[in-house]
Amino acid sequence: MMFKCCECGHLFEDGKQAVWEEKHGFIDGPFEKWSGCPLCKSDYEEVHQCKECGDWHYEDELYDGWCEKCLRETINYDTFFEYCEANKGDKYLDIFVLSELLGGMDCPDNISPEFHQLVTETYKRRVADAKLLKGKFDFLADCIRFIMDDDGSIGRENYADWLNKREVK
Repeated sequence: MMFKCCECGHLFEDGKQAVWEEKHGFIDGPFEKWSGCPLCKSDYEEVHQCKECGDWHYEDELYDGWCEKCLRETINYDTFFEYCEANKGDKYLDIFVLSELLGGMDCPDNISPEFHQLVTETYKRRVADAKLLKGKFDFLADCIRFIMDDDGSIGRENYADWLNKREVK
């Protein structure tokens, strides 16, 4: 088990924390045992490694085992499309294309297969344009934002869960 100091960031293994006693209350009061970072004696928390980069992170900084940086780095046009298609019931691709690529249109409640096909073709056409005109037209940042930021931590959790299941296959 590994820990990280909340103040100075020092990483240390279980059993390496500083331990000391202080009197509690009056002069005759009982001693209270404390523990802290071995360097600065501040509070510390358990940390876990990112499954991709191996860096140590607090539990609330990981999404199903992935740090945010590594999650962002996995998103490209292909993984974005696969993720959206895996969530077709939630109309991810339809919402993305209508809101991000076609000027902020709202997504209708009922999507016909023909309309979804048109949306898919629009996305693929934009990807082809982006690859052809690299540097002048690139909407990958919009794709990343759609997954990582628009739904907050829930979006990151859902994507990490999908990514883990995808890797197992």
